[in-house]
Amino acid sequence: MSSPKREDAIVMRTKLAPPEPASTSNSSAIPKSKRRPGRTFKKPIRSSSSRSSRSRSGPYDRPSNSPRPRISRPQTPHRMLSLLEALPVEIIEQIFLHSLNLNFPRASPFLSRALSREHIYRALILLAFWNDSLDYPRSKAVERMMAPFEYVPMKLDERARLQEAVFKCRWCTVDRVREQIPTMQILTIHRRWINAGIVTKDEEQAAFEKFLARKDDSVFVFHGKGEPMKEPASMPPEFFQVAPNALKGPHEYELNIMPMVTTELQCVDVRLTVNLPALDLCKFPSHLLRGRSNGFLPEDVALLEMLRMTSCNWTNGKSSLSPSTLTKVDRKALNEGIQNAIRHQNFNAMLSLLKIDEFVFRYKVENQGRGVFYTIPPEHFLAVTRTGRDKPHLNLAFFEALLRASAESLPSWSSEITQWTVDNMELAKKDPSTYNQIHGKFARWLSDFLLRLPAQVEYARSLPSGQLFCCGQLDTLDLEGGRFLDEVLKPSREPMGNWLMESSFRAEDYWMKKFGPPHPP
Repeated sequence: MSSPKREDAIVMRTKLAPPEPASTSNSSAIPKSKRRPGRTFKKPIRSSSSRSSRSRSGPYDRPSNSPRPRISRPQTPHRMLSLLEALPVEIIEQIFLHSLNLNFPRASPFLSRALSREHIYRALILLAFWNDSLDYPRSKAVERMMAPFEYVPMKLDERARLQEAVFKCRWCTVDRVREQIPTMQILTIHRRWINAGIVTKDEEQAAFEKFLARKDDSVFVFHGKGEPMKEPASMPPEFFQVAPNALKGPHEYELNIMPMVTTELQCVDVRLTVNLPALDLCKFPSHLLRGRSNGFLPEDVALLEMLRMTSCNWTNGKSSLSPSTLTKVDRKALNEGIQNAIRHQNFNAMLSLLKIDEFVFRYKVENQGRGVFYTIPPEHFLAVTRTGRDKPHLNLAFFEALLRASAESLPSWSSEITQWTVDNMELAKKDPSTYNQIHGKFARWLSDFLLRLPAQVEYARSLPSGQLFCCGQLDTLDLEGGRFLDEVLKPSREPMGNWLMESSFRAEDYWMKKFGPPHPP
């Protein structure tokens, strides 16, 4: 009779070790070999063309906008855990967060399950998209918000690499990133205001605390005074680069917060302003710009717009220290995405891509302070004339949006553009409805503008602000702009304004926390 410990050992071995090979029914008839018993061969798993090296996929494996493949996995026997997998989950999390190697969870399904947790996603998003300074001292409040690991600020190149890796993960969705944007702004306020030694005025302190707790956003402008300078970390480091007098104190400060968008810090007496985006975006992800094989899903467009607005890639702002964007964009991938959006008739996706491209081009560092001539590929106009002609109103909207992006990029030599204008003028004659009359007016103006286009291009290249549209806004003081206003827009349509500020992203809907029970419908 075996002892209980021996039985437990047998059960444990059965669970963790692979099963012993079954003996044959006539094993007694076969004489035993005198050879020393060796290792049994492992039965190979038959390969299949539908399986790949990434078939054991987890939430860290592929871009968030790629469909998850349906793969039938064979039943595999239980295996013994490695020494790493046998560690407590908390220690595995610490190892992962210190290494920040997103291939780590892909090492095994066990590690993938252990690290596929919301607090891990939260920590990675904050690390990737919050721009912290390396010069600031330790802060208990910041470290508490960055839990569950011991926080150390990252260098720009390290954060850029992490950001790119996070974008490629399936779990990096618009909802998860958006949920952490208020935390990023609160972290920035702690660093740039509280940790810098700026004391909020007594009469504003209660409103300031409510704002940080996300219980009230009715007050978003605060005033404070900084103590005399004792060490470089007690004031925002940007001030010292421009104004040596910032070393002397105390100073009067103003904090102006646009929830989910930007944090503006102004040193009133030194007259310096710093604009800090809520989300610091190093580069728009190329796979998101290209779109999917079947176009763009609504969540793809929502993520593009959220990234564009929360990273301040829509306004030049009033900052005297950072007037240009540092965000990069793969223009080849972006133009492929525009073609994709036109092909699948996704107007909102095309509009977001056009806004991203023009802003990053006009306000990137190397173009700051000089006039730029912005163009888009002429093929975009040709694609519109070939696609969606069965929906004239939508077709005109596509063409007009491309014109607002860069009218000077029109291919004046194209017979397809000429035929498109003729077709729209004929449509207005055959069916003189209100919409068709708008089409006809636009087509008549366009047919004349194509003749004047070479002169318009030469004029736009010679002047810093000579283009017909800039950031979607019509230059009504220009001769061609006045013609467009009189011949196309009047009397039923208003002049076109700056479209960079227009967005489907509603920042005001996400700052306030929902306290108490949900409201009845």
